[in-house]
Amino acid sequence: DGGFEIVKNTQSQWDKDEDAIPLKNGRPNIDIITAEAMTLAHQLATGQKTKHDLLDDNFNKYSLRDVDGLPDWFLDDEGKNSKPHRPITKEAAAAIKEKMRAFNARPIKKVREAKARKQLHAAQKLEKLKRKSALLAESEDVSEKDKASNIAKIMARAGKAKKRKPVQVVVAGKGKHRGAGRPGGVKGKYKMVDARLKKDVRAEKRLKKKMGKK
Repeated sequence: DGGFEIVKNTQSQWDKDEDAIPLKNGRPNIDIITAEAMTLAHQLATGQKTKHDLLDDNFNKYSLRDVDGLPDWFLDDEGKNSKPHRPITKEAAAAIKEKMRAFNARPIKKVREAKARKQLHAAQKLEKLKRKSALLAESEDVSEKDKASNIAKIMARAGKAKKRKPVQVVVAGKGKHRGAGRPGGVKGKYKMVDARLKKDVRAEKRLKKKMGKK
């Protein structure tokens, strides 16, 4: 009556599912992680299968089952085991294997974060050196020779890595107070070892050396 015409929605369920797929650069952003999916993607790309073929494949004995009133444990078991087994190709299996190998070769998150922090600290240190060098170069009270010498010293100190002090080994004494507190005259990091342990280690080394000669 108001001049409006009711038009039936002709959009299929397939088109609705396509609209729900996220896009990247105008193409579906889908990560293929199984050999079955890789095989199917290859068949679609080469024209061996079409959308209608996929729709037909979905109508099978597993798709229209009556599950009303069935217990949850049964439905869980059915969902894991009662499903169609789709064929896979040798090439698809090899592609997924190579993809997983590359994925597992990536450094873990903590390692990536540690490397990023190290790079950030190096960049900050370099920027600090640049500022110091610029201040020395702009100074009018210092000769050019002294400027060059001071800048060279700054760069030399920056290039030197801090040496880790060796850990001192202290043999634990006898008595009830053994291992209590820092031993006298020992500075920095130290490690307490037992005399019995040292003897056992020496005996093990002698035994290995003796067995190696035979």
